[in-house]
Amino acid sequence: MSEHRFTEGNLIVLYAIHRAGPMNGIVPDYIRERIRVSLDTLRIVMSSKPDRYDTKIVLVAGEENARAVKDLLQKGGVDEKMIVLDSRSQNVAQSLDRILNMIKPRPNPPHIYFVGSVWLREAYDSIVFSKFRGYKVQFEGALDHRPVKDVEQDRGLEPHKRNSEYYKRKVKDKVIDTLLNFIFREKK
Repeated sequence: MSEHRFTEGNLIVLYAIHRAGPMNGIVPDYIRERIRVSLDTLRIVMSSKPDRYDTKIVLVAGEENARAVKDLLQKGGVDEKMIVLDSRSQNVAQSLDRILNMIKPRPNPPHIYFVGSVWLREAYDSIVFSKFRGYKVQFEGALDHRPVKDVEQDRGLEPHKRNSEYYKRKVKDKVIDTLLNFIFREKK
């Protein structure tokens, strides 16, 4: 099987897990920022892709908080039929595993956009590099203005394993940085 596949459709994964309990209809700013990035991504996809009508938004959120997030998506112009709820996933790894199981049987899988806070990139990278070879997956980072303590607490709940691809990429980046520093060193 070839490494690259043609894509058919688009899948926007909105990671909106809120660990502080029920939102009670009040969506926190960091989740609102993720919703904003999702809506911006959706607008770009709908205006530029020929397969725009085969676009879904997978909302990864707890059942008690999903309604509030879904309402904001609908206020942003998203049709309710486009939203698919994933309330079983508890972290990035589980949500990406569910997405992988959803797209594996398709001969032409969708282009996947994962929307989460920028600090989720490390957990995202560790999974995508090992499991999503041959798939088009893109990370869309949203800002998270919460205190560092809260972000670090959430980061601790996101397990990520560092596989050989992660270390290969780190070594390659370090070699490139060293080479560039040598070539473009400052003259004293």
